[in-house]
Amino acid sequence: MLLELPDSVEGRGPSMATLVEIARILEEARGEAPLSLAEVARRMPAKRVRHSTVRACVDFLDRLGYVTAGSRGVQWTLVRDEKLWKTVRRGVRLAEAR
Repeated sequence: MLLELPDSVEGRGPSMATLVEIARILEEARGEAPLSLAEVARRMPAKRVRHSTVRACVDFLDRLGYVTAGSRGVQWTLVRDEKLWKTVRRGVRLAEAR
């Protein structure tokens, strides 16, 4: 199947609102060092968020290619720069694109 829930998802998984909120937090922290899952949870407006919920959201975003998760934390890595993607589609080396 093209899109499956990660193994870290328990039951029905997190709500779409939680997934979008975590994505927003990570995208806004783009210029910062990787965030720990605990730091992501602290930045959420909800008073308490289960660690497993944050983990499931991060795993799902990682599977979609929006974030990269590692031992030091999680960081937003989706690139939306249209000029970059036009260059990639044309197959031109980045050094030549300047």
